[in-house]
Amino acid sequence: MMERSKIQAVYRFLPEMWISEKDENTGRAVSAKIRNWNYIRMLGIYEKFIQSEIKRQIKLFGERGGDIASFDIASGSNSFLIVEAACNEGIPDIIGEISPLVFYCSVCGTVSKKKNASSIDKLSWKCTNPDCGKNAVKQLQMIYACECGHAEPIKIPYVSGVSAFKYKPNETQYKMFYRSGNSEKPAEFVLSCPSCNSRLVPDNANSGRNYKPFTLKIINLVDHKSGEFYEKGLEAQKTVVARWFGIVSTEDYGDILDNIELAFSDAFRRNSQRQQAEQQIRGLIAIGLISESQFETAVDNLLQTSLSVQSIESYVAKCDNLFTKKKADNFQSYNEWLSHYSFKLMQYDTIKYAKRIITLQDSIDRQIGIEFIDGPEDIIDLNRQLGITNMQIACDIQIVNCTYGYSRRVSDPKKSNNKNCRLKLNAYDRSKDGTANLVYGSKLDTEGILIEISQRRIIEWLLINKIIRDEQVPDLEDELAVKKWFAEYVHSDVISMFGDIEKSEIITKNVFALLHTMSHAFIKAAGEISGLSGNSLTEMIIVETASIFIYAQTSQGITLGALSGMAESNYAFFLRKAFDETRNCVFDPICSERDDSACSACLIIPDISCNHFNSELGRKYLYSIEGVQSPTIGFWEM
Repeated sequence: MMERSKIQAVYRFLPEMWISEKDENTGRAVSAKIRNWNYIRMLGIYEKFIQSEIKRQIKLFGERGGDIASFDIASGSNSFLIVEAACNEGIPDIIGEISPLVFYCSVCGTVSKKKNASSIDKLSWKCTNPDCGKNAVKQLQMIYACECGHAEPIKIPYVSGVSAFKYKPNETQYKMFYRSGNSEKPAEFVLSCPSCNSRLVPDNANSGRNYKPFTLKIINLVDHKSGEFYEKGLEAQKTVVARWFGIVSTEDYGDILDNIELAFSDAFRRNSQRQQAEQQIRGLIAIGLISESQFETAVDNLLQTSLSVQSIESYVAKCDNLFTKKKADNFQSYNEWLSHYSFKLMQYDTIKYAKRIITLQDSIDRQIGIEFIDGPEDIIDLNRQLGITNMQIACDIQIVNCTYGYSRRVSDPKKSNNKNCRLKLNAYDRSKDGTANLVYGSKLDTEGILIEISQRRIIEWLLINKIIRDEQVPDLEDELAVKKWFAEYVHSDVISMFGDIEKSEIITKNVFALLHTMSHAFIKAAGEISGLSGNSLTEMIIVETASIFIYAQTSQGITLGALSGMAESNYAFFLRKAFDETRNCVFDPICSERDDSACSACLIIPDISCNHFNSELGRKYLYSIEGVQSPTIGFWEM
């Protein structure tokens, strides 16, 4: 049993991973393999909402050549159960056992092996060699791991007739030695994978190479009305899209959410609804409240002021009309795209219309009040220079972190070099009833900064860099046309959590890379100003709306209000720092001469803070860097 927060557990203490912990009393490091969790079903979430994104990511992994045979991603199947640590007092939440069971004396090198984890006690750390006998025994913390998913703790090499070995880590990590006559001979730690016959060599047990968790960070629809509405299906999802395009007003959308069952009731569909309206008006005529001549007008007014599925059907039709060609090309693909597109818009709406926000104007007023800026133009000019159309602080946002599987050695099937097997995305155990794969999750109530980037300026940047042609450019004065262009040309459904975007998706690749790079520049600056560590901040990128949401993922950062306080009181300095300090890197010219112009000193952040394994990054997207072929003009230098 280990005491850890639920958030930490989702990243660092997952089944089938090896972890290393230091005993506080002895200072001795011991590695263990996590077996399972004591879990309960996670409540208060919309599982279909999360399952759809899990299935999409798994499908993308398969399309890149990975093995996804462990998963059922059929449409409509409830193939995942999202669980969290039970947190029952006196019962361990995370169960693991010491592994490997091979030990060696750091003084004389004598090797020993235990039968099982339960046989390890305080005497296990005393050397068994009578000529030594020192308390200098260490665990050999190495394992074998294969891309096919197989992994096992290191074993003492087999040599016929030999039982006594010595290990000399200062000479070589990958061999043991035994006596043969008067000489000493080496025995290599080499193993053939029992699943795919690949040649395996040992690696550090807790190395990130041996276990790459596939984790989603999804904004929970804590407003049950929004979740209930979304799960009504395609009509609801098209209505969400219609709202983004201004077809549905915020007021009308609120009315829909307040009357969901009424909106989808058969009793209120078209003719039956008009018949009921006419019946009500005739009742008013009968008692003399209105005249017969007012009948038609009164019926129309009643229909306009009452919520109806007729209005939803109108929104649905208008949504379809926006994307006539996409719908005609492939109806099934169109519906799948709509589901994903609306899913992302719902998350954006949850942030944008959070119950408690601090607006850009609030931030400006605050900074003028404490004399950090002279006037609004200080911030307005910085926003314009960086292509920012709006910033706000969103409070009381709930994030669902959930890990649905893992790979070993690499995370992208296209980067696999194993000729014996395909890179496998491994599923976790089945639920107790055997009907679904477990997804390990946690909830986080947090606050963050929503930064919205100008879609119009992104299109102009793409055109200047010849990534798009003149004939592809929409009417940039028409906001609806710009939004529609983004929906048609930026294919967010091809963005995965584990690999680069295909070069054939050149527009999507550049738009995402631009937003992702800006996100990391903001995270670096925010971390330094707020005092939060690199592991404390993370990101969510919503390319559909060209938005970046940076939030605190530690309880300490949330409690202190470090991020919201920075954005409210020091936003201008934050922007200047992000702009100035990302331009150069301490490893230039080496970093600037790299094709991606990104390294750990300038843009790369810990994997726990990046949803995309630090892929698609580069200072070249923000600044004009000599020698870079594309893009040639940086977004922040237009």
